[in-house]
Amino acid sequence: MNLRKKLLTTFSGLALLALATAGVTVWAIAQWQNSERRLQGHYQRSLLLESVRTATFRAFKEVPDAIISNDIDARQEFEAFLKPAEADFKRWAELADTEAERKQVQQVRNAYLALIQDARDAFRLVEQGQRDRAFTVLEKQLEDIDFIRFEQVTQQAVASDRQNRQIITQQTQNTRQTAQLVLAIAAFGTISLILLLAAYLASDLFAPLREVENALDDAAKGDFKRRLSEERQDELGAVSRAFNRMMEVMAERQQVAGLAAVPNGVVKDGVEDSAWQHLPSRVTLHRLLSQLRSRVTQLQHHNGFKGNEEFDGQQQAAIGQLDLLLQAVSRITDFGFPLDLNLARTDVRALLYDLLLRFQSEFVERAVSIDLDIAPEVSYAVVDRPKLREVLSELVRNALAALPEQGGRIGLRTRIDPDATNLLIEVADNGKGIQQPAIERVFSPTVTTNGQRAGVGLTLSKAVIEQHGGQLTIDSEPAQGTYVQISLPLRE
Repeated sequence: MNLRKKLLTTFSGLALLALATAGVTVWAIAQWQNSERRLQGHYQRSLLLESVRTATFRAFKEVPDAIISNDIDARQEFEAFLKPAEADFKRWAELADTEAERKQVQQVRNAYLALIQDARDAFRLVEQGQRDRAFTVLEKQLEDIDFIRFEQVTQQAVASDRQNRQIITQQTQNTRQTAQLVLAIAAFGTISLILLLAAYLASDLFAPLREVENALDDAAKGDFKRRLSEERQDELGAVSRAFNRMMEVMAERQQVAGLAAVPNGVVKDGVEDSAWQHLPSRVTLHRLLSQLRSRVTQLQHHNGFKGNEEFDGQQQAAIGQLDLLLQAVSRITDFGFPLDLNLARTDVRALLYDLLLRFQSEFVERAVSIDLDIAPEVSYAVVDRPKLREVLSELVRNALAALPEQGGRIGLRTRIDPDATNLLIEVADNGKGIQQPAIERVFSPTVTTNGQRAGVGLTLSKAVIEQHGGQLTIDSEPAQGTYVQISLPLRE
């Protein structure tokens, strides 16, 4: 089984466990929300029924006031007290979900209507002057029959709601226990797969990768004799075979380059061999890159890159990769070892917008907020546009590295200083920041801030700004963020 299938199998298991966990979580949340909705409904039903009972009892007190105390406003007050009870009764009936609850609503409704109807009959008898008959209705019908029946059915309804709430609470507890059990099983399976994956990566992936890393370090030191084992049949075996082929090609190219190098005592470009070896390293590097690129071109033509279909595809790929490597190194040397500044009148605003477009996809992918503030007086400046763009790109890359995987904020502001002599460009982030005493050390190539040699880029950035005659300063606080200011002199 190749590396891709092994990793695909492992991650498929993790994905299934993740889906199971997500499914159980969604189910538990849905059950909890449904239970909460039902509990809230039953609580509200109980409260509404209590409100109906209270309003009805308060209205019922007006009947004896009309009969015994001859209260002429008792009938109006009775009807006024019933209005909120009717509204609450309607809302209570709408919350009935089951057939039993709807039947219960009908029972309470019948008892309520009987009580109200007999009370109105008592009021009508009082209005007709038949107080004795009204008093009889009050004692025999309202108090002994209607009121007791209404009290019983409402108490039964309240007790039924209380019992339903207990059942729902127990169902919620069962749901919680089921979800906990399933999630525990999923967590155990996930941890087991992660441990298996870690063991596999340690034994079958990281060790070969360390061997490749050591081989690349030897190649960087000029040892092109190092070879990797080609026994594996997976992707790492293919990498090892490609590395061995590349080493063979590089060894051949080194031999060709050695034969074509400047011999002792021979003058080339007006410089003898002894003087060539003592030229500044940046000049030497540029010349060596030029010669190496020339040798690559010659080798490409020599081996039939143009029109020779039988040429070894693996060797062609290795030389193509070497050519890309040379282009990359050329760009690095142009930035890392600046010979001269190509100063030109540059639109600073366009440069900043171009910089943001360069990182647009990463901003969107990581949901990074961007604050851009360009002062109206900022327009043109005399700078080396490519080098200044690389400096700003390095600062934005460092800011992105300091932010969390998702979210965060980066600010980019440019303005003219109060003396109108310097252009100020500021880059800030609200990332993890660094200790203040360590700020000076970040310009050392050996300092690392995020697992990479970030100090190299900052060292080169500071060198480019100082070559412009400006300054690059950093202010940072742990867990607060980092603020970088570039000050460039304004030139005509």
